[in-house]
Amino acid sequence: MTPGEDTAMKNRVLTSTAMALAMWAMPAHAQTADETQTDTTGEDATTAQPQPRGGLNEIIVTAQRREETLQDAAIPINAASGEELTRSGVADVTQLNKVAPALYVPEAGGANVGYFVRGVGNFANNGYTNPAVAFNLDGVYIGRPSSTVASFLDVNRVEVLKGPQGTLYGRNATGGAVNVIPNIPRLGVTEGSVSAQYGNYDALEFNGVVNVPLGDSAAARFAGAWTDRDGYYSDGTGAAENLALRGQVLFDLSPDIDLRLSADYSTAKGTGPGLDVDGVYTFSPFTPNATVPNWQFVPAPANVSEPFTGLFAPQTLTFIENNATAAPLYSPVTGYAYPFRDDEYWGVNAEFNADLGFADLVIIPAYRQSRLDNLFNGAPFKAGINQDMAEQFSVEGRLSGYAGPLEWLVGAYYFDENVEGVNSYNQFSTVSLQEFDTSTESSAIFARGSFSVTDDFRVVGGIRYTDENRSIDALSVAIAGVCLIQPVAGPPSCPQVPTIPVGLTLEDTISQLDPALFPAGSPLTRPSPYGTFPYGPFGMTGPQALLIVTPTQIDRTASDDQVTWRAALEYDVTPDNLLYASFETGFRAGGFNLTFGQEEYDPEYIDAYTIGAKNSFFDNRLQVNLEAFYWDYTGQQLAALGVDDRGNNSFYTRNVGESSIKGFEVDFQALVTQSTVLRGGVQYLDATFDRFVYEQVDLSDATDPPNFLTPVTAHSTSSAGGRRRRNPLIVSLSTRSSLIVGFFRCSRSGLLSIGRWRRSSTHKKEQPARWLVRLLATHLAKRR
Repeated sequence: MTPGEDTAMKNRVLTSTAMALAMWAMPAHAQTADETQTDTTGEDATTAQPQPRGGLNEIIVTAQRREETLQDAAIPINAASGEELTRSGVADVTQLNKVAPALYVPEAGGANVGYFVRGVGNFANNGYTNPAVAFNLDGVYIGRPSSTVASFLDVNRVEVLKGPQGTLYGRNATGGAVNVIPNIPRLGVTEGSVSAQYGNYDALEFNGVVNVPLGDSAAARFAGAWTDRDGYYSDGTGAAENLALRGQVLFDLSPDIDLRLSADYSTAKGTGPGLDVDGVYTFSPFTPNATVPNWQFVPAPANVSEPFTGLFAPQTLTFIENNATAAPLYSPVTGYAYPFRDDEYWGVNAEFNADLGFADLVIIPAYRQSRLDNLFNGAPFKAGINQDMAEQFSVEGRLSGYAGPLEWLVGAYYFDENVEGVNSYNQFSTVSLQEFDTSTESSAIFARGSFSVTDDFRVVGGIRYTDENRSIDALSVAIAGVCLIQPVAGPPSCPQVPTIPVGLTLEDTISQLDPALFPAGSPLTRPSPYGTFPYGPFGMTGPQALLIVTPTQIDRTASDDQVTWRAALEYDVTPDNLLYASFETGFRAGGFNLTFGQEEYDPEYIDAYTIGAKNSFFDNRLQVNLEAFYWDYTGQQLAALGVDDRGNNSFYTRNVGESSIKGFEVDFQALVTQSTVLRGGVQYLDATFDRFVYEQVDLSDATDPPNFLTPVTAHSTSSAGGRRRRNPLIVSLSTRSSLIVGFFRCSRSGLLSIGRWRRSSTHKKEQPARWLVRLLATHLAKRR
């Protein structure tokens, strides 16, 4: 257990036996290109279009709000069909880094998940923060990253766009965008599949899909999945019980008009990921007016560090209690709360498409709601509790068409979101309790055009105007326990004082403490910062510890308006070789903190320069794509642990400066034989902080205990020139037949390389081999 360091562990993969049954009503002969699923909506497209024998499959994407093959899309993009996702073992969003080497999807327990593209992302997953990578499900933007974990069901394809998408996707897409597109109903076709799987850890999994015609001009499609398994760890953690349902109805109202209605519901329960403990950090003695000196690592014994032992194994808890202390309370580290999650998500959306003759019209209204109730823990947390309710309404309208050599698109977008929640982050001797109610209203208009100068050369431009208003009403309470006895090496200095109990409110937390252990009187207003005691009655008699409670009330409003734009050149050297160059801007909206003196932060901006080439060789048996990029990142938002203007520890977002992110990416796939595809990719990333400034509170002059009311000042610290984190050489290599090994990520861990080969700053556990047997029965019937 390592404070401040990244820790990673492998996910124990199921050893399982599976049996599947599938039924289709379709022609009993090989499907040709003319018989592939035809897109009937403005968003959905075919999974992987068959092509002449000997060529690689072409995925049809709609990332630019139009249908085109992946190789014809003159943007940095990776995509995978639903079949490829299944083959690669991608079952949820946390495994999407197998789709794109540039994408990093950390999982931090419970519903906490984030998205990073080339180091641009957000570690804060609170209900009042904004992501830096836009996530879209069935053409609908999902405002909360925590609401995306249950989005994989009957997936047609996934698209990962790299770099700012300020024109077509707008706000909160400075790093890129992830599009998850489900399969849609098929007219005139009866088909279905059902599968059941059983594995070790008593793992049960059921999946089913059915598509039925409703007369000649309508069809319905229903999909469901249920998973239940015991924990991978000996302490029972790593358990999961998930349910996902989706129903869709497609109406072909006329030759020129269709309407699709969709509703989905999902739940995610269990414990979340487990945690292995390799050791703990302890400290040497220190003196007043000095920071804690060297940390010392104490390795765990073999019966604790054995893979998949778990945090809650008796020997693990005993080892931690005997070797770790919780500063500044300096009492034994005990009382970890057992993790759980009980999350619910649902939504309804529609897609209306009309051919108006001069243009195509698409309208996508949507309403979504999520309810989160989860508790996670790990190295720094006795318990982290997230309970919130989020609801959002959005509508997007697009009109597109052709005017001679000009392909044009105009659109408008509206988004309204409200999130109410309570959070509790307990780090044994410091606690942050939060209650918040936040709202966001955003509207935008946008346009895009592609002008064909010749048959092979195009000039592309786009622009978007966004106006956003947001508000927050919140109460944050910081609690700190401070030991009043001279800290010494070895045993804790306040062994009789318990760590702060786990509670959602101040009253709930205080009621669990023995008042005899703390001085009577009013709560104190400001603690010393973590690890520093510039004063203190060390060696005093009487109470052993001091409890400090600091409330912060926040009631704020803010607004932003921003213009983002794109310019690009595209040149078809041959029908199989494309060159492109582009410049695009993006921004992430500002936001709020529940931190005294740091209640607001400003938007961040990014400018991206890209040149690339997409190439197909040997009758499309080999595809090689190249990209070089330079991103100029200003007003960068960074979420990290800091100290507020009263000296309390706080995790908050701030604008820290500027970064330069540059590098190149090469990916390829080759059809080695008719049944074997070899895929690979290399990304080199060189990211540097050009300006990195943050403020640190100076408490050296605080001399008035026990009230701690002296005003404090802050000074600036610069860390310019340092390399950004998650900045490795990334290599990915796989074959179609390879077995995929995944990872679970515990709190504050980080995998530095993405793909089949991964590098981390920590030791990886060996994982037993995986075996899997499947039986498949297929029924083919003639088309009616």
